Formats: sequence, C-alpha cells, structure tokens
Amino acid sequence: MATYDSFKRITGEAIVDDSITVGDVATDAVATSNIAPNAVETDDINDGAVDTNKLASSLDISGKSVTYRSIVSDDFNNSAITGSKLASGATVDNLGFTPVNRAGDAMTGDLVMQDGQLIRSGNSNSGIVFSGATISLREGGTNRLYYDSSGRPVESAKPAWMASGRGGWRYANSYGGAWSWRELDDMGWNYSTQGGITTSNNCRVTVPTAGYYYCYLQTYWYNDSNSTNGYTHWNIALNGGNGQMVTGRTPHSMYAYGLRNNYAPGIMVAYVRYLNAGQYVTPRPYFGGNQGRHHGNHSLWAGYLVG
Repeated sequence: MATYDSFKRITGEAIVDDSITVGDVATDAVATSNIAPNAVETDDINDGAVDTNKLASSLDISGKSVTYRSIVSDDFNNSAITGSKLASGATVDNLGFTPVNRAGDAMTGDLVMQDGQLIRSGNSNSGIVFSGATISLREGGTNRLYYDSSGRPVESAKPAWMASGRGGWRYANSYGGAWSWRELDDMGWNYSTQGGITTSNNCRVTVPTAGYYYCYLQTYWYNDSNSTNGYTHWNIALNGGNGQMVTGRTPHSMYAYGLRNNYAPGIMVAYVRYLNAGQYVTPRPYFGGNQGRHHGNHSLWAGYLVG
C-alpha cells in the first residue's frame, strides 16, 4: 500500500489547463516563501481567484511593484466620510470660498441675488423682492409696499377713501333742521375706497385698522341774506359725535357769520386723529340758522391712513 511519503511532489507541470482557480488554493495556503521571485504574473491568476481569505495574514511585498487605481465613489459606503474625517479647511479649499453658516454668520461681501428672485421664509409667495432699482415687500403674491427707482414708496392696500357729493343746494332742513349738528347723509356721496375701508349711512367711513388718519371735508357755501344766522361750524365727527380733540373738545371752524357778498370762501376742515379699528368718521357740520346752504356737487369728503 502506498504511503503519503511515496507521492511525488506536485509541481507546476501537474496543474491542469495552466491556471489556478479558487478551488485549487486552500485558505491561508499561499505564503511569501511559496512564491518564487517574479513567478506569479497577472495573467497567471483568473479574475477573482485570489480573494482576501486566500492570503496569509502577513505578506512581504517589499521590492515588488504595486499598481494602484484611482479611488472612485463606489469605494465608499454611504456616510462613510464624516466631518471628523476631513482635515481642517479641506472643504473650504475644495469649494474655493468660505460658505455662510445657516445658523448665523457675518458676511464680508455682498449677497447678490438674481434679479426678481424672492427672499422668503416659509411662505413661497411672501418676502422681499429686488428687481432692478425697485424693492418690494410681497404678501401672498401681491406687492403690498415697494420703493421705485426714485425712492418713492407705494402701498397697494393702504386704507383710503375719496367721495364726491351729488346734487344741488341743500339747507339744514335736508338733514333734519337748523340750529344743530347734522350728518350729511342726504348727499348721495360717490365713493372710491381701498385697503378695507367700508361705508354706511351714505356718509360714515369705518376704518379697518388702528392708526393715525388724515380726514378732510370741503364744500361750497352761500349765505342767502348775508345775516349772522347763515353761518356754519364745518366739522368732521368721530363715531357720530363731537369731542374729537385729545382734550375731548370740539374743533370749531366758523364760516359765513355775516357776509357782504353771500359767498363764503374756503369752507373746509381737516385733522389727524388716532382711530381704533372699527371706529368711524362722518361729515357733521353745525347749521346756524336757515339762511345758509351748501352745494352737493361741489363737496369733497376724503381721508387716508397716515401710519
């Protein structure tokens, strides 16, 4: 019977088909001493024949030429490279500039936006728009406030009103009688409004938001007999009553208290007053007798929010 020692040592000539495959090599079978200098070349090993577990734990490749390929994206697992793996300044050197910290930072240069782009927060239709020399504050897709190239501010929804009177001459009895404060509710005012202004009782203007408002009232007055009972205290009331001044008093303008030529020039009154949202102002002059009258078609009632 043959023994192990009687077998002939296997040489390269005993290798079938002139190639070594994965199955021909046992785990850890190849050590440095088993490989003659320059004995193994690339063409002698099939692709994938020698993997990691076929190599001994220690190989001496000194004096050997090792060819490396470039590292590509597939060589790294997702999230394999974190901030701690980068050298200080590596990201900045690669970008070519220092990025701004989104948590808060100070820029040393200008932040340049593409013309017409919206700078916004969560709402995609609200923010600041720079377009040429125009700056706009946009809300819900509408420019609420913008400055043109000459620096002029324009507010698209600022509360304001303008009303033109209608009709001819009117005496105190058109509004309830003389010797009293009377709302000009029989004028048939034609209104133009914006910014949430509402009107009622034909002459009352209700404001939508609190602030200081400028109010103005004007008319054309005639004293029939030039007497002292053809005068008026031309007036704008607050919430249907007087006491509009901060002290609670009523501003008294006085026109046509005795005239020589019947016509009273410059019948007008104006004031700036703080109004709360929901309050209203109304034309409410005093008729001092039955000899004074004013003309509807030449009357003006207007105002707007100052701020």
